[in-house]
Amino acid sequence: MNTFRLLAIICFLSALAGCQQEYSGDVGGASVQTNLDFGNYNAEGARLYGQQCAGCHGVEGNGTEIGTPLVACASCSTISALAEEISLTMPIGKNAEVTDCNGQCANNVAEYIMYAFNGLSLYQATTSLDGVYALPLTSTLRNATVQLAGRLPTDAEITQVVNEGDAGFSTVMARVMNEDEFYVRLTEIFNDVFLTDKYLRVNQFNGALNLLDRNDYPNKDWYDSAYPNVERDTDENIAQDNINDDNRGCSNIFANDAVAREGLELVNYIVRNNRPITELVTADYTMVNWYSQKVYDAELVSPEATFRKLSDEKAPCEAYYYGYSDATLRYDPYDFKPAKITRSLEHTTAIPHAGILTSAMFLNRFPTTNTNRNRHRSYMVYDMFLDTNILEIEGSRPEDAIDTVSINPTLQNAACYTCHTVMDPVASAFQHWDDRGRRIPSILNASSWNGNGIEPPGIAGKTLPLSGSTSAVESMLQWLGDEIAQDPRYMRAITRHLYNGIIGQDLLNAPGENSDADDVTAFSAQRSILSSIGQAMAEDNWNVKTAITGLLLSPYYRANTVDTNKVIVAGHIGSTRLLSPEMLQRKLKATLGFDWYELRENDQDNRIMFGGIDSDSVIDRIHNPSGLMIAMQERMAVEMACHATAFDFTKVRTPTVNERRLFKFVSPDVQPFDTDGFELPSNVEAIKKTIQHLHSTLLSENLPLTDAEVEATYQLFLSTWQAGNNMLTNSDEFVPEPSTYLEWGCRARWDRENDDQALDSAAHIDRDENYVIRSWMAVITYLLSDYRYIYE
Repeated sequence: MNTFRLLAIICFLSALAGCQQEYSGDVGGASVQTNLDFGNYNAEGARLYGQQCAGCHGVEGNGTEIGTPLVACASCSTISALAEEISLTMPIGKNAEVTDCNGQCANNVAEYIMYAFNGLSLYQATTSLDGVYALPLTSTLRNATVQLAGRLPTDAEITQVVNEGDAGFSTVMARVMNEDEFYVRLTEIFNDVFLTDKYLRVNQFNGALNLLDRNDYPNKDWYDSAYPNVERDTDENIAQDNINDDNRGCSNIFANDAVAREGLELVNYIVRNNRPITELVTADYTMVNWYSQKVYDAELVSPEATFRKLSDEKAPCEAYYYGYSDATLRYDPYDFKPAKITRSLEHTTAIPHAGILTSAMFLNRFPTTNTNRNRHRSYMVYDMFLDTNILEIEGSRPEDAIDTVSINPTLQNAACYTCHTVMDPVASAFQHWDDRGRRIPSILNASSWNGNGIEPPGIAGKTLPLSGSTSAVESMLQWLGDEIAQDPRYMRAITRHLYNGIIGQDLLNAPGENSDADDVTAFSAQRSILSSIGQAMAEDNWNVKTAITGLLLSPYYRANTVDTNKVIVAGHIGSTRLLSPEMLQRKLKATLGFDWYELRENDQDNRIMFGGIDSDSVIDRIHNPSGLMIAMQERMAVEMACHATAFDFTKVRTPTVNERRLFKFVSPDVQPFDTDGFELPSNVEAIKKTIQHLHSTLLSENLPLTDAEVEATYQLFLSTWQAGNNMLTNSDEFVPEPSTYLEWGCRARWDRENDDQALDSAAHIDRDENYVIRSWMAVITYLLSDYRYIYE
């Protein structure tokens, strides 16, 4: 055994460093076990693997559509652990050619898997990233706080990271992931998966409430009753609070959107409280706010829990939903709590909650028909939670699947059965939920499901053990959720969603048998790193925050430059991505203090034009900007520079207090030359220092004062200032004299960071006597127009 190679494997998986100086980042997780005997290649294990396992897991161990990859797999910690897993669970499915493998068979196969896919080949794959050079940790911190918290890091956070390294970074990110803005981003990440924001009021009028059946939820329109949104403790309170229609309109919005987002709020609740993300499919509760609790007449899980009241009883919906300024609601619409639907409905006595699987929004977003028979729902379950695309299972379709002879083609035609043996058991588990997502138990309606022509409920070769138990029949999705949570593919599915959301890329596809060796190496390296991150998450009680921190510290997020002579396949390394409209708004708030009104939540058309989605007809985000998007960026740059420049100069700047975001080192009277045309060196230095700061703030560039980029931006400032002053002093009939007044919208009369409230008249900046403010506007426009601003 080559000791260096073994140490290299352990080094990489525990620190993702590959024993190199180029990259450093600890994501935790289990490392490959240390008792491999590389001199004892198990030929019998190789033979058995090819005969029994390769059909599902791939010749190279990189997995197939019906089998998980074995590179850095969850069970690949020791040979004995893997052998036990093989003995207990393999094989799955009904392939007559594959027999049980236990005892010596399991040991032989485990030895081969550990050697072939988690030994030398893993070492070769992971060391293929030796040429990745990481961003400084402080730059990684800046990017992460902007993307996940909508703010720049504080000086104290930067100092902690500088002093404590990776440990300090993890500590800071743990605090960041407790901030409310982080959960806004987390909602976006998972909505890109579930697409249930289709039903928000901004997309559809009562899109969520209209999906609920009035026979099941007779109180779903409670806000339209005679006494909306009051504490019904006395008749006097009811009469006093029933004063305006704005209460009804605002309550309608908050009730609808709470129902629409119950699945996404489940994710937020789990992550915020450091609960295991397996509860996404196993939780025996749903999430409600005060407004949706009344819709469902749901019971809070904690009887002592109460909803948070608004301190001033002022409804926070005016800024987002076109008015309702007279609403005087009592409860915070963003306060969600776990609850159970236990009241007697038309069809059942309660909902047997199984996380998002039993959410009416999930069931309606991925509906069924009489002929589809929940197969679309099964397809989505496999894709979302088991990292499996059923449509990519090997086989020739649709020609080979055309069958007008067999009584039950899905069971009797081999071309059909290849997919349906995987798909149909999960579809059957949804048999008590109709096309509208209504709960219809078979004990009340025996004809609700015909089991002919479809596999019985189950998953991965396991069949739901009914055994005449009514409770088992009535809680099929609870059983399914538990099985999903225990499936090794669940870890990879969750990690994939986080990777897509944070890195902004899809995972590499599993290479086929004839794939290029470089592609196999790249996939194996990615697989091993993400598996390590996933294992760290699972070992930390399935804490999503652990996985996010691991991704932020991985080369896929931190890569700055790549030595292509060392890194074989480099195209997927690095997280620079086109910002979504929501992410751009956060970056604008972080760097300028306020967002662009053209991309706010109620303007879906502009968001879609800038690459966003509506979770309905537009569900894929644009990753490469169009000409229209570039034009929108240019408009954004001009308008934001107009609104931000003079306003920033109204903020306090003293030797001891500096509240400015942009112009920390200059004032509006700092000019590069005096009235006689002589350069003022101290002023030039202050201007360049400000430019240096702007490059850092807006483009995350840490440039020396003498850098060519700083000089180029200074020349833009200088030429704009000179041209403006020339027009102010030397106008003629062909070049009319410009006004010393700023354009109305560019004046500092409104607090841009606080809903454009009027500033005190003493703070107003209306004029630009020496063209300095407009020169700074040109600089801000120039930097916001840089492609790097809309990429992060």
